[in-house]
Amino acid sequence: MKLDMHMHSKGSDGTFDYKEIIDLAIKKELEIISITDHDNLNVQKDALEYSKKKNIKYIPGVEISTEYPNMLDVLGYGIDLNNVLLNESLKEIQDYRIKRNDLMVEKLNGLGLTIDLLEVKDVAGSDIIGRPHIARVLMNKGYVNTMEEAFNIYLGNNKKAFVPKIKLKPENAIDIITKAGGKAVLAHPKYITNSNDRLNSLIRKFKDAGLWGIEAYYSKHRKADIDKFKNLAKKFELNITAGSDFHGNNKPEIDLGMEIKDEFLNESIRNLVQN
Repeated sequence: MKLDMHMHSKGSDGTFDYKEIIDLAIKKELEIISITDHDNLNVQKDALEYSKKKNIKYIPGVEISTEYPNMLDVLGYGIDLNNVLLNESLKEIQDYRIKRNDLMVEKLNGLGLTIDLLEVKDVAGSDIIGRPHIARVLMNKGYVNTMEEAFNIYLGNNKKAFVPKIKLKPENAIDIITKAGGKAVLAHPKYITNSNDRLNSLIRKFKDAGLWGIEAYYSKHRKADIDKFKNLAKKFELNITAGSDFHGNNKPEIDLGMEIKDEFLNESIRNLVQN
């Protein structure tokens, strides 16, 4: 199966617009795709309509950041794009994101790095901006040499200009996605914890909250990771998905699309599409 269920557009922190992503997916002969922008549904209706015109299977998606010591994001698939609870929850997150961007730019100015939000919006190509866009401005203006350096010195967690996001608890994100008629999936699970006991405990708790699946196939997962998360999915009677986490030029090392031969994945995707 050729697919990609985890991609980011200019609707969050990617550098391609939804049409460019869909056209590239078609060029690569992908069978099923989902754009999963961070904490918003801004491009979903347009992407769904464009995919229908281009005759490629598209699943509406979102990636919700959640409150946890490490990275723990929840992907939502097949969601009702008009669901009130989902839209209100995401709007609250987005409203704070705007305030957060202001605060990070203020911190950078206080450190003697003169940038403004108009420059960041110009780089982003839209009003939806995030840390990668700020990092690119810092790089373009010569304050850092690479995006990685921008995060390591200024924008990464607990660095000089960092401001935390407001986040939902993982169980709340899963519940909101489920109530919106969607399927909740643990994104890039290798980043959650190094403790197998802790991971088992979390997945058990999340399954009780309505978790549908685990992103076993991920661009940064090695074979041992894939086997581990497939086995956990089977153990807890969950499904699996596959996604690259494509961000365009903001993560140039990650290419769009995956080709995977796995009947468990095929069955999971059939469950996703049919239900």
